[in-house]
Amino acid sequence: MIPVSRPKQPPTVLKRNAAKWLANLQAAIAHLQTVKANPTATREEIAKAEKNIEKAKNKYRHKEIKDLLEQMFYGKCAYCESKVTTTGYGDIEHFCPKVNPRCIHLTFEWSNLLLSCEKCNDASHKGTQFPLDSNGKSMLINPTDSVTDINKHLHFSWDNVDGAIVIGLDTRGKVVEQVFDLNSIRGTRKELIKHRTKYVQQILSILTIALQTGNSQAIALLLEHCQPSAEYSAFARIHVLPILAHHFQEPDAIALLKEFSKQSSEYAAFVRVDELPSI
Repeated sequence: MIPVSRPKQPPTVLKRNAAKWLANLQAAIAHLQTVKANPTATREEIAKAEKNIEKAKNKYRHKEIKDLLEQMFYGKCAYCESKVTTTGYGDIEHFCPKVNPRCIHLTFEWSNLLLSCEKCNDASHKGTQFPLDSNGKSMLINPTDSVTDINKHLHFSWDNVDGAIVIGLDTRGKVVEQVFDLNSIRGTRKELIKHRTKYVQQILSILTIALQTGNSQAIALLLEHCQPSAEYSAFARIHVLPILAHHFQEPDAIALLKEFSKQSSEYAAFVRVDELPSI
């Protein structure tokens, strides 16, 4: 998971229709309550009213909205950073679930919509879960909120035994790790661990070549893996980018590291951004 900048302007179709869609949804919910309150209501009438709610909720499933989310997240899952084409076609995911009564008003809210792989969003993982702390704040992380310092809660670790794993550093981080089963402790994400570990291992092999030979093509390739568009770039930011910046003093790497450091004070301290030369 990495911080992601959200365009301030929502997709045109959402900007034009969100208020109307929400009003229709609220009306459909009110109608269902009226129908259920009627002792003579038939099963068919209740089923029809429930169907109308689902129809009203699903207006967010629009190509223009999906396209902008895919562009914003570089085609990666907001949570596990897998390319959505690796796991399926990706879902428009509601950070605060649309089935949660406290979140109905956010069904068509731009800030509540993310791109998720089908696995992270299924019933075995996030699904309708939305755990809260004692103050009523979300324990999960919305990577677009521009407030949460992801690196304070999660560490993107590598070793030759466990491979590429995501470690929760505090209670919130552990909740994220567990809800999405990011390390397949429950055995539900074996393909994720296999793919992610292989991917990071390949990056680190290229890093070894770069350190041994100083090969410029290897360095350029490593820099590509550090970009926000790269799959599992959170690992490259920790294990590759600081070496490109400090050891090789590669100007583009220094600029990128400084940019990322603005998003996270925790990351800035870890990569010793203050020790880098001016460019």
